[in-house]
Amino acid sequence: MLERVRSSIQDQGLLEPGAALWVAVSGGVDSMVLLTVLKRLGHALQVIHIDHGLRGEHSAADRDLVQQYCAELGVPFHVEEVDVRKEVARSGASVQMAARDLRYAVFHRLVENGPQWLAMAHHADDAIETLLMNLMQGMGVHGWQGIPARSGPFIRPLLAYTRADIIAFARAHRVPWREDASNNDPAYLRARVRHELLPLMEVLRPGARTVLQRDLVVARELDRLAGGRSAELVADLKPDAEGVLRVPFQLLRASQAPHVLLRTVLEHHHFHPDRIRDMVKAMEQGAVGARFPGSAVEVHVDREAFLVVPVPPAAQEWRITDAHHPPVDLPLRMCFVDASDIDPNAGATVLWLDAERVEFPMTLRPWRAGDRLEPSGMAGSKLVSDLLIDAKFPRHRKDQVLVLCDAQRILWCCGVRAAGYARATSGSKRVLRVELGIV
Repeated sequence: MLERVRSSIQDQGLLEPGAALWVAVSGGVDSMVLLTVLKRLGHALQVIHIDHGLRGEHSAADRDLVQQYCAELGVPFHVEEVDVRKEVARSGASVQMAARDLRYAVFHRLVENGPQWLAMAHHADDAIETLLMNLMQGMGVHGWQGIPARSGPFIRPLLAYTRADIIAFARAHRVPWREDASNNDPAYLRARVRHELLPLMEVLRPGARTVLQRDLVVARELDRLAGGRSAELVADLKPDAEGVLRVPFQLLRASQAPHVLLRTVLEHHHFHPDRIRDMVKAMEQGAVGARFPGSAVEVHVDREAFLVVPVPPAAQEWRITDAHHPPVDLPLRMCFVDASDIDPNAGATVLWLDAERVEFPMTLRPWRAGDRLEPSGMAGSKLVSDLLIDAKFPRHRKDQVLVLCDAQRILWCCGVRAAGYARATSGSKRVLRVELGIV
């Protein structure tokens, strides 16, 4: 097994010979064997043991075993205690997910300070179980590979070996270990996959586990090919000056893998696979105007592309009691000028108001459904929503449009259309100049 692991590490480029690294050791047979193998291969090791504080005296016994074995091997031992129950209460995550998040937070901190690599004891059975769980829960972008041999600074040298291989090595070389009873708890999906689903698959198709292990090797290679090709296809997609990313439908259709490509583009925004499916369906049906909200971005269906739009800050409202002393963060600049200063060519971002007709306090706020404005040069009023349509205002920016109101009515759909009411003329005694976009 030693030489096979050495060859595997070399073939996959996981580590240089003798490289220093951390080893995550729980006390179970997998991690204790990993520690033994890496030590015998001549690597400079430091062990990190995470105490989750969930199993009372059993957790203490795990720690004592790992510490004693490290002393026998002459390997530095470090322990970190994490409060899983507190994290569950804070985040609402499951016990397993909270424990995983806390572990990885420790691991990231360790590799930042060096050594830069950390080895984990995931093996072939873990990878098969993860693949089956991914199939049930949602594949994500990289779900086909189960567990990768390397992800960032984390390496998994035992992925080619089954749990039976590892136990056989431990018995042959007298490696001590402890069993974690929670690994067999049917409350956890992984335990049921391990003890119920996989045995049933072996009954239905003898050798299924071996076939799945072989398929995982192919799936990892396919994932690398698909990932490389997807990266090439989206390499030229860049956000515009407003941070909006345009993903052309033509690109998605030509790829013949629109779900995969769209997942690649949105990988870091954590859209559920069902939402990706709904987006592709909206594209196929030409559902222009459909929107898919996320935590940091919102995906809009335009005529020929998806628009991935940053979610703007929460709507804010400003109260202006005095034009001389407006709020410091008001995204307008106000000043009093003479009527002779009115410039009809100043553009849509400037408003000229007859100061004698404006009634304070004024309010600057996001427009709302049902808002109406009496446009200058028109009889009657018009819905702000219709004004935005008439102006061909981009769909993804409509929610960001502000309206300026005085105590009576809307004076300005900012940057789009001004009301005739209170608009300054050459006969105005005092003019209030308002400019949009100045903070």
